[in-house]
Amino acid sequence: MQRKIALVLLVTAILVGLLFVGSFAFIIFQYVRRSGSFVAPPGYTPEKTRFPTLVEDKGAGVVETTSYEAGVTDTISQTEIYRKIIYEAYLSLEVENVEAKIKEAESVALKYEGYVGNMQLSKNYGRVVLRIPTEHFYEALNDLRTLGNLKSENIKAIDVTEEYIDLVARLNNSKAVEARLLALLEKAKTVEDILKVEGQLRIVREEIERLTAKLRYLENRIEYSTITVEFTGPKEKPEIEWPTFEFLQAVADGLSAMYGMIYVIIILLFALMPLIIIGAIAYAIYKLYKRYRSK
Repeated sequence: MQRKIALVLLVTAILVGLLFVGSFAFIIFQYVRRSGSFVAPPGYTPEKTRFPTLVEDKGAGVVETTSYEAGVTDTISQTEIYRKIIYEAYLSLEVENVEAKIKEAESVALKYEGYVGNMQLSKNYGRVVLRIPTEHFYEALNDLRTLGNLKSENIKAIDVTEEYIDLVARLNNSKAVEARLLALLEKAKTVEDILKVEGQLRIVREEIERLTAKLRYLENRIEYSTITVEFTGPKEKPEIEWPTFEFLQAVADGLSAMYGMIYVIIILLFALMPLIIIGAIAYAIYKLYKRYRSK
């Protein structure tokens, strides 16, 4: 009977202790969450989330695409002379001196009465866009190939004959409509008729200006081919950075780590305090029970 009573008391003490521990731990958690007591290590900064950047590449409709090997001399065939072809090329060259080679590329453009459309230069990289008269396209291309070690090359021939003919036809039709409207304007007698004809004439002339600008742009691309050359310099050897030791910084880091350990130990002591109390109570009950039995 006495043994059963002792066991009941022991189980009751354990349950009360567990309830107390749970309540105490919940109170500590709520306090820490509200006060933000957990201290981040010195020098810690949260990383920003990086999202991938999506790039959309929309290319013009290429009717014909041709790739050529380095060192091959090409000529525009006679059948293409009567067609409207836009020639574009891309070269990637590895060179020793990027800046010097870009100047040589500019000289190639001037040699064939072309010009530099765009130029970009950095420490170990350069990019230049050359506009070369179409009749000198392959000659300039061969000269540019010799400026460095050719890594890659791509040549495109874009047939715009159909687009060119369509623009010319639409432009001629718009001019014919303009001529008829001018004839009607001369015959108009009322103010209302004059305003109507002038309104239509304004729309037609805007269309003529738009088609003319588009045709000139297309003719410029046909007359001057585009050659894009990218220059890449030799890869630089990485410099070895030896670690430096700063005594004061080491002391500060050590003190900060010690403070963090003390902080954690204090939290653990308070969190384990109910268990210690329960253990002490259980041990006292056990000693009393043994003493009672010995009597």
